[in-house]
Amino acid sequence: MIENKFEQLGLSNEVLKAIVDMGFSKPSQIQEKAIPVLLTGVDIIGQAQTGTGKTLAFGSVLLSKIEPANDKLPQAIILSPTRELAMQIHEEMNRIGKYNGSKITCVYGGSDIEKQIRTIKKGIDIIVGTPGRVMDLMRRKVLKLTNIKFVVLDEADEMLNMGFVEDIEMILKEIDDSRQTILFSATMPAGIKKIAQNYMHDDFEHVAVLSKQATATSVKQFYYEVRQKDRFETLCRLIDVANVKTGIIFCRTKRSVDEVTEQMQQANYNVEAMHGDLSQNHRMNTLRKFKKGTINFLIATDVAARGIDVENVTHVINYELPQDIESYVHRIGRTGRADKEGIAYSIITPKEKSFLKQIERVTKSTITKDTIPTLREISEAKMEMLISDVEDVILAGNHKKFKQLVNEIDPTMLADFTAALLYMNYQAQLGFDYKRDVIQEVKEEKKRQNNKDQTRIFITAGSMDRIKVPQIINFFVSKAGIRKEDIGDIEIKRKFTFVDINKKVVNKVIKKCNKQKINNRKIEIEIANKR
Repeated sequence: MIENKFEQLGLSNEVLKAIVDMGFSKPSQIQEKAIPVLLTGVDIIGQAQTGTGKTLAFGSVLLSKIEPANDKLPQAIILSPTRELAMQIHEEMNRIGKYNGSKITCVYGGSDIEKQIRTIKKGIDIIVGTPGRVMDLMRRKVLKLTNIKFVVLDEADEMLNMGFVEDIEMILKEIDDSRQTILFSATMPAGIKKIAQNYMHDDFEHVAVLSKQATATSVKQFYYEVRQKDRFETLCRLIDVANVKTGIIFCRTKRSVDEVTEQMQQANYNVEAMHGDLSQNHRMNTLRKFKKGTINFLIATDVAARGIDVENVTHVINYELPQDIESYVHRIGRTGRADKEGIAYSIITPKEKSFLKQIERVTKSTITKDTIPTLREISEAKMEMLISDVEDVILAGNHKKFKQLVNEIDPTMLADFTAALLYMNYQAQLGFDYKRDVIQEVKEEKKRQNNKDQTRIFITAGSMDRIKVPQIINFFVSKAGIRKEDIGDIEIKRKFTFVDINKKVVNKVIKKCNKQKINNRKIEIEIANKR
């Protein structure tokens, strides 16, 4: 069987030469399937994840079909949900177009718009940008789309999630219907199908490749079932016992990212946040540090992670499960790359168990239940790491200049001296201030039994009031004089919160805590099933 190489796909000689320079000789699945279809000029929906070679798939076709023009108007527009991804696409397009001569520019918010305007006025062939900045340039009458022959929507599902649908529709309406529309997406929500129906030609083709992560055997998956209030401590225990060097911690919302980042930094973990509300410079510097290994963890939303392509991620931790199965697959695909072994942890509450089982069925993978590390296991792991680090120093010879100092120590004190140094280094490695040896995992049978002894109450304060689980626990313990053990699951919504309270003390809680303040917010408390 003849190996299908780029030379056989029908690309231009200039593009093929650039691909050789980039070190590629064999196309990926999405490239092999999509490039021949794209070259025919039909519209296409390409379903594939980040890291599968989508940019080269559409970029090689655009640069094979576009000839640098003299009229200064762009012939192709590529829309991306985030600045980081737009910049990555721009860099890749420049590499593909190395011998083509096309002028390619990138536009996005948070950067000098005047500089972007000057570049556009000089004349461009291809523009890469975020929908918001493209719309801004259109409103200023700087960017004219009358000559556009190709439109690419990359990571289209995330653009819809981020609320860009109206901007996308407005942009598409300004472009002649004869264009070729190329849409790439990791998932296929209803919004994608709506765009296809309204803005793509009837003969469009859907090209999909099986997610490489969905069948990856190089990612070992585990889950830990806990109460909501134990979620953060469980995260710290997993990190401490596994000695995670490079990992991505996923949260559902920007608020969760900020809260977890703040808590981890206070516990001296080397982490940074990554989400869309942070400035462009902050995000780029954070990504640069993560790639270099100067920070151990990124705490990110699914949207922000679309712009991250790092090969050496050893662990992915789902602090909170995503909203859909395909996003889970996308997350764990951040580790186990290049045939290296990767590990994915998911921290769940009992309510999320059924969704996790659904993920297992759909992805045909095994997610193994594991026990939360005990304090003793963490201590033993830290000591092993410490001894290993000491051995590395000895093997490297970095200890030799201190040998004379050791020789001057009283021999009778040498053992104590060594033990004290180990203790000091051990203490420096500890992050979370653990108070108990074991976190009791939630067992579904036990939970059902406990629910008979608990009453759910409703509180008129939620995440918008910046209340957190520890604050709620301390509030009830201090105001009502109850024990922490009397408090069950805590479920914080945007404007209100549900708390399970021991039936024996629920009247006391309502009497003592109703109309009191949490975070300067006066609250009202009622029995939830009476509301």
